[in-house]
Amino acid sequence: MLTGKHTILKAIRRGVLGRINKEGTMPAKKVKKAEGAVKTAATEVITSEPKPKKAAAAAKSKKEKSPAANYYVVIDYPQEGETVSGLHYAIRIGASEGGNVEISIDGGDWQQCRNGGGYWWYDWGYFTPGTHKLTARLVDQNGKVLKKSAVRKCQII
Repeated sequence: MLTGKHTILKAIRRGVLGRINKEGTMPAKKVKKAEGAVKTAATEVITSEPKPKKAAAAAKSKKEKSPAANYYVVIDYPQEGETVSGLHYAIRIGASEGGNVEISIDGGDWQQCRNGGGYWWYDWGYFTPGTHKLTARLVDQNGKVLKKSAVRKCQII
């Protein structure tokens, strides 16, 4: 349902702008008629009450909500653009319960992460200097992807 503001604007477009002639003016008779249309539309908006939602439509909308919307997976560390040095780095990933977490580095194969201390971890070693892109995903027991993280970039020196 359109809101009052939108209904009035629509009435103005139909009633006023729709009656402007080629010279850009409007005869006085038509101006009065257009003003009446706007007043009528405004009155309808003010006096009309919203229609109640049907129970079937409300139930249908609840069924359409995907459980995947409740899942999350995010790479906590390294942070975006962080510089990492050394021979080893433990990547920390936060994820919702309900599956396992895997990580891909620079678009490579997905590697299983370990769960511990309320987070998921990937022990990254033997990395090469340069910029790397990390992506994590949450998968269910059957390997179905439930959620994928945003790509995280980090710099190795």
